[in-house]
Amino acid sequence: MLITNILTSVIFIVVGAILKLRPPKKINSVYGYRTFFAMKNKETWKEGNSFSAVMMLIGGSISLSFSLLITLLLREEPNLSSVISIVGTLIITFGFTLYTEIYLRRIFDKEGIRKSK
Repeated sequence: MLITNILTSVIFIVVGAILKLRPPKKINSVYGYRTFFAMKNKETWKEGNSFSAVMMLIGGSISLSFSLLITLLLREEPNLSSVISIVGTLIITFGFTLYTEIYLRRIFDKEGIRKSK
């Protein structure tokens, strides 16, 4: 049950590390942080991937800690611990995606041009 509960968190940490170490160089539809706004131009693409890599590492670490805690606290109720771990991971995933989009919109205008300071 432990492995099932933490697998998604571990995947986020691994993908975040890969994005951090080997960010995609070109805008593509296969690899990288692919939202409409992040794919506007090369600058939003680079910034979105850089920031989302950090968010994946942080979100994956928080999710991993949360899932481990829930699994240990509810070891007598494996189904409940799985549901809570999955819901927690989904909320954290939504949170770091939303935060990345907010971040991009703070530094770029709606056309994807960097705002002046």
